[in-house]
Amino acid sequence: MLSMEHRVYYGEYSLMHWINLMLKRNIILPKYQRSFVWKDKDVTRLITSLQSGQFVQPVTIANYTNGSKKENIILDGQQRLTSLLLTYLGYIPDRTKFENTDEIAIGDDSLENLEDDSMQNPIGWTFSMLLSDDNNLNTLNNIKNRIEADGRYTRLDIKLDKTIEDFLNNTYLGFSYIVPKENGSIEDTQYFFSTLFRNMNYLGAKLSPLESRRSLYFMGTGYNNFFEGRTKGDNDILCGINLLEDLQSRRIDFVRYLAILSQYIAKDKNINKVLVGYSAYSSRESYYVDYVSFIVGLEQENRIDKFDNFNPKQLFDNNIWQERFEKIKNYIDSTKGRMGLDDKKNAFKGWIDADYWLFGLLYWVLYEGKSVNYNEHLITSILTEINEKKKDIGYSKNPNRLGNLRSRIISSIRIYEGYVQ
Repeated sequence: MLSMEHRVYYGEYSLMHWINLMLKRNIILPKYQRSFVWKDKDVTRLITSLQSGQFVQPVTIANYTNGSKKENIILDGQQRLTSLLLTYLGYIPDRTKFENTDEIAIGDDSLENLEDDSMQNPIGWTFSMLLSDDNNLNTLNNIKNRIEADGRYTRLDIKLDKTIEDFLNNTYLGFSYIVPKENGSIEDTQYFFSTLFRNMNYLGAKLSPLESRRSLYFMGTGYNNFFEGRTKGDNDILCGINLLEDLQSRRIDFVRYLAILSQYIAKDKNINKVLVGYSAYSSRESYYVDYVSFIVGLEQENRIDKFDNFNPKQLFDNNIWQERFEKIKNYIDSTKGRMGLDDKKNAFKGWIDADYWLFGLLYWVLYEGKSVNYNEHLITSILTEINEKKKDIGYSKNPNRLGNLRSRIISSIRIYEGYVQ
């Protein structure tokens, strides 16, 4: 619930006015929202609903101060507003030509060979990619010319019972506009938005797992690189290494490692107390979101004591994590040629590989502040353990079953233990 110190305004704009706001960058997407989900049929359904006067969920916009600059960010409504713009242009991005490079590997062995039509796959595209930095160049004709020259868009033909101009100028979409209290501290504003994003996500404005987490920390200057696994210089500490899942190269879920190892420490290094209550794959995303909430100071949703004995100060005091991230990056960069990666995709071949290489390394360097002697014996020990586990059909088929995951975590930590200083 919003405090009385914050103001909320309600109203409606014509569809054309919404489009103009987008073209002039008077409303923008927050950094954590990086994907468009809807397909042609979803766009058509929205336009049909608007044309027939049916209720369409209002858009939510918030006034956000970014340094000295005020911005109006779209909290809820990206799919609807983007669909209006695409209808106006008469084009839609070809989903096969915009790979979602931000998609994380989810580690759900139970999803093998299953398809869920209710799960829309996002693409690596947002309406911002249509716009020029010069707002004067963001006219209908200019954007259409750029689209046609690009070659990655297909025609979007939606039947209207009136001209497109008449429809857009005389059809309305509602909004709520949130203005935080003035003169609040940066911390208060960050907490306000993080809480707002979280509540909206749980109450129905569903984001992807990665967007959901980013919405909680994207305003916190001290948290972005930590959760994203990036050094002070904004370099990926995993050196761009991905993970092969369902034959697709996907981002490694760095928060997964942070959350699990933090709880391992919180539970006095008792591996059997890690992920208690989260044996089901479907529940683990809420576990990772709770970890992010714990670190940024928000209320957790479930089992709220699970990270209690972990003290984040051991990482954030004097930004010690930044120095340790740099060290991890250097270790990985110097050793990745021996990690058995898929050469073409620069990716671990599965969770077994990734976890044996990463859990022990992150534990000893990031959490214990140690250095690692990456010699031939250590490399051979890790590769041998990986090969043994892959020979076990039951294990390799379900590597993220809780018992298998726990054994892999502790085994990786113990292998590295003999090579730390």
